[in-house]
Formats: sequence, structure tokens, C-alpha cells
Amino acid sequence: MADRLVVCGIGSGMDRSLAAVKEMGLELVVITDQPTERVTRVADQVLVADPGRHEAVRRAVGATGLRDVDGVLSLGYDNPPVVARLARRFGCPGVEEETALDCHLKDRRLAVLERAGLPVPRNRAADDLSGALAALADIGLPAVVKPRDLSDSAGVAKLDAPDTAPERIREALRLSETGRIVIEEFLEGTEHTVAGLVAGDTFHVTGFADREYGRKEEFAPYFFEGGDTMPSTLAPSAVDDVVDTVRAGVRALGLRDAVVNTDVLRTPDGRVHLLEITCRMTGARIATEIMPLGTGVDPLPNAVRLALGRSLVLDELVPGGGRAVVQRFLPAHGGTVDWVGDLAAVRTPPQVYDLFWGRELRVGATLPPYSGGADPLAGVIVTGTDAARAEAMAYEVLDRLPLGLSGAVRPVGSRFR
Repeated sequence: MADRLVVCGIGSGMDRSLAAVKEMGLELVVITDQPTERVTRVADQVLVADPGRHEAVRRAVGATGLRDVDGVLSLGYDNPPVVARLARRFGCPGVEEETALDCHLKDRRLAVLERAGLPVPRNRAADDLSGALAALADIGLPAVVKPRDLSDSAGVAKLDAPDTAPERIREALRLSETGRIVIEEFLEGTEHTVAGLVAGDTFHVTGFADREYGRKEEFAPYFFEGGDTMPSTLAPSAVDDVVDTVRAGVRALGLRDAVVNTDVLRTPDGRVHLLEITCRMTGARIATEIMPLGTGVDPLPNAVRLALGRSLVLDELVPGGGRAVVQRFLPAHGGTVDWVGDLAAVRTPPQVYDLFWGRELRVGATLPPYSGGADPLAGVIVTGTDAARAEAMAYEVLDRLPLGLSGAVRPVGSRFR
């Protein structure tokens, strides 16, 4: 009888990897509130529920009488506490719930890392506006406000003036499901994604990418991340410094037999700051497609093995055959969709691995202005022998999208015309 794996939550675009999971000979149950065509075609059973809400997942599981589950994981969806509780319910291997909460909730994660003496931005948590303003007075401007419990930069905004800070703080408090926010100092530097797997006490790096923030403040006060780039432009010694810091953070959080995703900032003077360490797979196709293209290492089979309590196949973690790869996103600038064409009809060179819409587009639909945390308008993945050339090709392709908008807000420097 095949092992039964529950995939609880699927990040943006990550449903493309379900077929690879199914090919491991598993019975596949998917819990999602967005049952795409790929999900319904590949999964043996689909439970429609919000994978980020434990009660919704519990009700869905109870209604179907699901049992005899051998493993639980999310596919790039940020819900470690829900996955941990579900694994405990079924008696599966998995991260302890308190550890998952330490990873997921920003204030708890920062506190754990600070107690371990690890470098993080100066920060304070607050439950109301007055407490947040007091925290801001302590940290100083500029700063960043973040809901403690949300991902994908939802509710994250720069605080750069006393008169606009209260409104942005109120919005973050409103979005936080627990009504708590974190105020962090604003740091400048390069940001990097380190992905890996922890087996026992050993952290195996499966990918290291530079995060593209060349247009970071174009949509101020919100931040825009343009994608990821491999290989990194950092010197090998700097990469080692970042990885060593991440490894220390993984130990401090007590992560064992877990998938790891991190966001790290390196300031111009070489100091490394841990912005995020959490026990889930890197989303937006980064861990499952971008990094494998850049390293030749596909972590997905080993991530599934961890969820099932099996040993890693270490030979699969040896890099080889990689190339330069970039993923670039195009943000929505608002406006109304006048016409939309078929992406398959766009002529692209062979280096273009994929060109895709980031959201459903219908004629007459109104797109809101960019406000962080939203799906991009479109994206492209390009490979090559040189990252700079791959990036230039990515922007060239995005400039030729078959899409007409009226009334769009197009910031200076936008490549979309």
C-alpha cells in the first residue's frame, strides 16, 4: 500500500511540482483553498479549506474522515504551525508546534535569535498604536512595520515620517490576525535567500540566491521584490559568512528534520542580519525550480522523505550541472484590463524557461495599485551562461506581454509599457 502524504497549502505557482511528488509513488491528499486544474488532476483527494487556518483544516479533515496519513508538508505555503498540528494529529514526523510558532511568528523568532546572540534588526513588538509609536520612538526613523503573523510582505511598510507612521501602523494592526505587529529598524544592503534541509543536527544547503531589490522602494511605502538571481554576486567568503549565520539560527530555533527557508540581509560593511528563518520550503517556485536550475539539486524528493520520516538521499544534494538563472516579476500598477492575449503565442528564445501570468486577468477587470503582498502581474524565468544577460532577456520578454491596460499608474523607471 502506498504511503499517504498530505500537502497542506500550496504557494504561488508551486502546484507545478505536485506531479513530481505524485511520481514518488504516493497517495496524495491536498488541502487548499485554491484547487487549480493541476491540483484536481494530480491529487487523489482534494480538501477545500484555508490551509493557513487550523480550525478550517481540522473541520475539513474531520468531515472526510481522513486517517492513516504517513506525512504532512506544505508546498511553499507559510503555515508551519498548522502543518505541525496536523502532523501531530496523525502521529506523523514533523516539527514541534512550539518550534513552528517560534519560526512563524516574527516577534517570537526575533526573541529566540536575540537570546542566542545572533544578529537581527533592532526591534520591538506592539499590540496597539500607542505601543507601536513608543517602539518607533525607541528605534527611530526610518523603520519598518510588519504584522507578526503574515507572509509575502502583506502589511509590511516603511515608516519614514512622523505624520504618516500612524496610518501605516494601524493598517498593519488591522491585517494581523493576532493584533500584534513588529517595528524593526530599516537596514540597507543586499538580501539573499538560503534554502536547505535539516536532517538530525546537520543543515544541508540546497540553494543560495540573491534577491532582486533594485526597485525596492518604487512603490513606497511598500517594498517590491523583483525576483531571484543565481549564482550570487557575493564573494565565496561572504556566502560562507551568510550560511554560517543561517546555520547558527537553525540551531538556535531547535530545527531538526525540517525544511528551512531564510531571508538574510548583508549590510555594505559585511554584517549579516537574519530577517527570517522558518520551517517551510521556499515558495514562488524558488526551491523547486529556480534553485534546481541553478545548482542541479532538487530538494523536493528529500523534503518529502523528511515528512515521511525517511532518511535523506545525500547523493541528491551534491551540486552539479547548474547554470545562471533569474526569475523576474512585473508588478501590477493598477488600471483596467482592455485586452489580454495568449502567452503561448509570445515568441521567446530557448533560454526562457517559463513566462507566466501571476494572476487571473479578464477584460474589464480592475487591478489595484501595488500595495505589497499581492501576486505579480506576470513573471518570467530565464536561464543562461551569464546572469546579467539572462536578466536583460527577462526584462525584454516582460516588455512584450500581450496585455493592454488603461488608467494604469506607471512609476518612473517601470519597464512595462
